[in-house]
Amino acid sequence: MNTPYKLLHFLILLASILMASCSPANTPKNETSPTILPTPIGTIAPTRFPSPTKSVDLAKLTTNCVKILDMSPKDVKLRNSLVLSNTSGNSYILNLETNGKTYLDNAPSDGVSVAPDMNKLAYINYDSGTLVIKDVEGKDLRLLDGYDGHFSLIEWLDNENIAINKANDEEPPFTDYSLLILNTLTDANKQFYIGDFPDGNRAPKSVSWSYFGKIVPNSQLTEVIYPAEGDGYPVVLWDIKSKSEIRRVYFSDSLPAPVWSSDGAKILITAPVKFNGYVNFIDTLPYQGGDELFVINDKGEVKRLTYLTTTYKESVYMASSWSPTEEYIAFDLQNRNEPDFGLSILNVNTGKITNFCIHDNWAPIFWSPDGNQIAFTLGNGFEPLASKAYILDLEKNLAFKIADHAIVAGWMTNK
Repeated sequence: MNTPYKLLHFLILLASILMASCSPANTPKNETSPTILPTPIGTIAPTRFPSPTKSVDLAKLTTNCVKILDMSPKDVKLRNSLVLSNTSGNSYILNLETNGKTYLDNAPSDGVSVAPDMNKLAYINYDSGTLVIKDVEGKDLRLLDGYDGHFSLIEWLDNENIAINKANDEEPPFTDYSLLILNTLTDANKQFYIGDFPDGNRAPKSVSWSYFGKIVPNSQLTEVIYPAEGDGYPVVLWDIKSKSEIRRVYFSDSLPAPVWSSDGAKILITAPVKFNGYVNFIDTLPYQGGDELFVINDKGEVKRLTYLTTTYKESVYMASSWSPTEEYIAFDLQNRNEPDFGLSILNVNTGKITNFCIHDNWAPIFWSPDGNQIAFTLGNGFEPLASKAYILDLEKNLAFKIADHAIVAGWMTNK
């Protein structure tokens, strides 16, 4: 994640809260419709809009405040490795089993990405203009030349393809980007440009997730989501093959970038239920204002995953991350009126949210290969040197510090 994005993360949260606070008066919390049958959570609604779920506790929020320790307990077995970065340029792979460190030469502090198979990582060495791909032991798998300051690595889309921002400006400051998709096995590449899509919004600040070149593709490169011009700040889900719009969502431009599932068949998006006359999702449930998590499939059908706005006003979901099985989603839950909100996990099938009361997580969240642990970063986003890497152990129900002056960049599987 780019350094400007860390600052932008804080501004995004502030903007989202201010926007939500402008929402019109809402219906009482306990009011539900007695005439509409519920659609069970975990299924796609048969229409473009989900039906409401009747429940005494619509929010389905459980608080489980865990202990946060300064070091890992002796009875916690640590496996595999973590990739950690910092602003001093000493990014490294930490073997959790041996505590050994393998340093990554000239790796940028905010540009290391681990592949979904957790067997390799990539970054751009700007000193040599080289795209570097390494294994968990730090051995070079591939070195690709021609990547100077016009390029910034975003992330792996799958185990072969990497998404890279390519600046179209000749000289900095760079404001106009294309999205370059590079196949690391064949060196074939494909470029996407926002201006090539209908009503594509080319404004530099059209979305908060402009570090994706404004375009977020699925791994199969069959669909993308991008910001469009027009009232309501819409973002559009677009089918590349048929060159047709699948669906659009309003007022999602200032929220975190959408996150695709591994098979590219659905996308997780954060958005308000409605705002200033624009309605994203229709039901008769009470709405206190704020954002919710939704999934949109490749047919444009919508499933509402969370219902916190039925009870809590102005909640914000940040840094959402699918579990390895995609049965769970981890995220940082923030609400200025609820100081105990923090790192949380959603059970996609039941709709239950567990809040672990871990605050000040400002960077991406990463699941371990077996899904039993979550690695995250604590800090304020403005002082990277004060950042600390932690692990939440879901079996032991506690969290503990792994490293000081470190930002988590991902897990890797040991050989």
